Amino acid sequence: MTRTEIVSAILNKIGVTVFFGIPGIHNLPFYRAFDHDGHRLITVRHEQSAAFMADGFARASGKVAGCLLIDGPGLLNAATAIAQARADSVPMIVLTPCGTDVATGKLHELPDQATVAKAITRAHFRLDETSTTSDIVEFFNKHLFRSRPGPVHIEVPMSLFHTQVTDELNLEWDSSACDPDPSGIKNAIDLIRQAESPTIVVGGGVVHAHEELIKFAEMIDAPVVNTTNAKGIMPLDHELRVGYSPSFPEIRQLLNTSDVVIALGTELGETDFDFFLTDEQFNFQCLIRVDIQPSQLNTNATANVAIHGDVRRVLLEFLHQGTPKSNRGEERVEQVRESLENNVHCNENMRAFLQVIQAQTDVLVGDSSQPNYYAQLMYEPQKVRGYFHSVTGFGTLGYSIPAAIGAKIAKPNARVACLLGDGGAAFTLSELQTASQLNLSIPFIVWNNYGYSEIDKAMRTETDNRYFTSPSPPDFATLAQAFAMEYSKPKNLIEFRDVLQLAFQDDSPSIIEVAEEDFVDYQLWVNWFEA
Repeated sequence: MTRTEIVSAILNKIGVTVFFGIPGIHNLPFYRAFDHDGHRLITVRHEQSAAFMADGFARASGKVAGCLLIDGPGLLNAATAIAQARADSVPMIVLTPCGTDVATGKLHELPDQATVAKAITRAHFRLDETSTTSDIVEFFNKHLFRSRPGPVHIEVPMSLFHTQVTDELNLEWDSSACDPDPSGIKNAIDLIRQAESPTIVVGGGVVHAHEELIKFAEMIDAPVVNTTNAKGIMPLDHELRVGYSPSFPEIRQLLNTSDVVIALGTELGETDFDFFLTDEQFNFQCLIRVDIQPSQLNTNATANVAIHGDVRRVLLEFLHQGTPKSNRGEERVEQVRESLENNVHCNENMRAFLQVIQAQTDVLVGDSSQPNYYAQLMYEPQKVRGYFHSVTGFGTLGYSIPAAIGAKIAKPNARVACLLGDGGAAFTLSELQTASQLNLSIPFIVWNNYGYSEIDKAMRTETDNRYFTSPSPPDFATLAQAFAMEYSKPKNLIEFRDVLQLAFQDDSPSIIEVAEEDFVDYQLWVNWFEA
């Protein structure tokens, strides 16, 4: 077997069977091998979208997808999207050919491509003439099963494309490195048993263990605070679900006044815990922290008890060794939620708009846009993996159109919607043709405020001067016609509800243009930034 055939066979065995990319002369050996093995190969309009689609596929389904890119410009075009996946710990396989590390003037040449890849991925591996199948298997074993998720890069020198690898293909997985330390479990249980006001904080590292989390929260009667990547992890009607965002001062106060905080699978990062950029430091009384990545255990906050291991295994140990008790969890949640009702950022107009989407949508994919800033604070999906965006983490634009396509491909029977602004839409509008060509019934909800209005409104709080010319949006009705999509422009929430319902019943994508002035008062946005 050739090196590309070996990679294809290994990925097939571990269930990575969907790949997004653009074929080119340099990566055709990958395409031939992957097509032969029955992988699904989806062609995109731009390599950046390939990685965004793989990202959306993984977030919606919990399964890993891949990108088939050319070397040089293909990898660089996808770099922003790969970095977004890295920032949000989204698993992804990035496959490229490579040339030499010496500049010789050849096509697609990127000397020392590996250095670029290492900067934007969790791990990099080059299949050279000494690489064995065991080396490849161990690479996937370590970085897909035993460490923090994220994009990993594999490159094959073009000079070795057709050379044979003769050693035996052996697929054995060893995840024992994720077993938690028994002493850490015991110390954590002792603190939890003594606690009178514990609170649980969960991040994206818990979504695969949401059932165990619910049982654990109920056992110790503790409020559950979630980050964006863990939205939907508690049922909407659960009495221990806090909801909202841990950036709210009311929730930060809950964490600071809890005698024990149990942080599971979260980096406690700025974009989730300090969205308003106050630079306020954590003031935990006692912190128990669980993470699959050892270096993360004392990043952003120092843990009193740090447990390295898979969150599900740790929760199972907690459930096995713990003792049920009452800690007034429901009462504490009610107090926090009541105080949040008066927060200036809980805008009723935006809440109503988002609730229309929530009532009809299984998966909502958002971009960096004004309604998604509110969604980050208030949107509550009905289930885990029901909301994700590019506001947090790397914070890129152009994410949601391709990511929604990836999510729909991963969950074809789910109602997947895309929420974005007209400014962010301009980055990846070409992928609307991809959605149309694949007959994906995705409503693309475009919040139109005619340019980079979020930046403009933030600037208005400081000066009357203008330092940039905001780009004009396209005529979305004409654009929809060009891409063979349905189009509508509702004027109020009732019309919006109705067109959204019809969009999910169609077998093709649609553009729903929402003019900002029809739904909110402009001054409310200015007040938001001033606050």
